[in-house]
Amino acid sequence: MSSDIKTIIFVGRSGSGKGTQIDLLKQFITEKKGLLIKSIVMGDIFRGFFSENGYVQEVAKDLSIRQGKFQPDFLTDALFVSNVIKSADKESIMFFDGYPRNIHQLELIKELLKYLGRETPIFINLEVARQSVKNRMLLRGRRDDHSEAIENRLDEYDKFVFPMIEKAKDDNYFKYIGIDGEGTVEDIHKNILVALGYK
Repeated sequence: MSSDIKTIIFVGRSGSGKGTQIDLLKQFITEKKGLLIKSIVMGDIFRGFFSENGYVQEVAKDLSIRQGKFQPDFLTDALFVSNVIKSADKESIMFFDGYPRNIHQLELIKELLKYLGRETPIFINLEVARQSVKNRMLLRGRRDDHSEAIENRLDEYDKFVFPMIEKAKDDNYFKYIGIDGEGTVEDIHKNILVALGYK
């Protein structure tokens, strides 16, 4: 399967260790396989958006940082699509992190990837229990990791992301891979490489 991989979509709760695993996989692919990776990371995109001055940015910051809520589709979709248009090419492996987060976004990314000629994207779900990620987020102490915001983010995930994951599982366009995210960083990384056919 590894020679056919052109697109990898990562999902997992906040605090699941997803960012760490993405970085390790990027390092493996670039160093061991010599392939170029382009990344669309919605967290980074929104942080850049929040750093700009403007009324919409202030409303969006309040929603994400103080309330721990997901952004509305119209804003997320606009930022997502504009960044894909800037980044996409024919040869690179594309990584997506933080999008899609609901069924509507799943349909949008499917339409977009088909338009770009990217067939059979890999859909990796890093599976970690709700209480485990809550404990991790409280320990890491980020500005937006206060108890109320964490609970809201977890509730939003259960409400929107879980149904999207179930739909992706049943959609033959995607190659779905579930990874147990409760083990050591090294074991999880190894399991991802095995699932992708790199080991």
